[in-house]
Amino acid sequence: MKKIRRGSDEAIDAVITWVDGSDQEHRKKRLRALNQNADERSPALSSRSDETRFLDNGELRFCISSIRTFAPWIRNIYLVTDNQRPGFLTDEVCDELSLKVVDHSQIFDSYEWVLPTFNSRTIETALWRIPGLADKFIYFNDDFVITAPVEPEDFFVGESVVMRGQWHAIVAYGRLRLLANRIGSYLSKKLFGVTRTMHLLLQIRSARRAGFVDRYFRIVHVPHPVYKPVLEKYFEENPDHFEENIRYKFRDIAQFSSIYLAYHLKIAQDEAVFRRTDDVMMIHGEMDPQFLLGRKIQKVVQQEVRFISLQGVEKMNERCRERLEKVLIERTGMSF
Repeated sequence: MKKIRRGSDEAIDAVITWVDGSDQEHRKKRLRALNQNADERSPALSSRSDETRFLDNGELRFCISSIRTFAPWIRNIYLVTDNQRPGFLTDEVCDELSLKVVDHSQIFDSYEWVLPTFNSRTIETALWRIPGLADKFIYFNDDFVITAPVEPEDFFVGESVVMRGQWHAIVAYGRLRLLANRIGSYLSKKLFGVTRTMHLLLQIRSARRAGFVDRYFRIVHVPHPVYKPVLEKYFEENPDHFEENIRYKFRDIAQFSSIYLAYHLKIAQDEAVFRRTDDVMMIHGEMDPQFLLGRKIQKVVQQEVRFISLQGVEKMNERCRERLEKVLIERTGMSF
């Protein structure tokens, strides 16, 4: 493991959300909550209770190791969990990694009525409330992996936030479009085993909260730099928006994302730096054919990309998965 740099520069932290859905206690809580919330008033997402949303495929090790190997300038790593802790994260390892485990009860302090929650969008809404969190932080899903060296300027330039994506027109999601999406989601799951999440609608809703009407900046699936003060200010001025968004125990079509909201608030303040997306790649065991998976893994070996996300790893054949894991262990220098 590379030595963690601790210079005099302004602190930047990393935040990772993680769940072990195979834990029996967690599973019991989830099934109990599903039964109790069966009558929620707005249309639920087909992905809300999908088992793959709660699977732990071991990506967390790669995520943490990649941060410490390729972004040693990150001050602290905060791992946000629901009264859980991965077995490999002993107190000694946490100290070595400067990693702090944060329970949901801490970020929902004074909002305990929310708990337990099984909704990543609800949890993301409260990440800025982590005690001691730096004003600048990078939000990681546990399946994000950095595969080449990065610098603070790849995420923040002064108080401006670096964004990777493209501008798109805002389209209206009326009843017919929503119905078509629900039918499409059903068929996608039934025929191909692929769960759709209405992610574009989520981004559009978030952009609209920041005042965007005609277009939005569509962000790719990548570690997200967030400037905490913009969310503090927004939710201080709109406490009802915070409470409305956290009330859902499972993903709901009515929600917005505080992460994409933060992006667009920064754009509105003219504090955004737009970058290309050619250093970003998704490895999707559920949708990528085997020959394509092989090509993508080779790109990691050749350091052609710096950011990858791992989707549907459990769907890969054993040989391909073993090769991917071997490459990532070597690239990230995993030592725990």
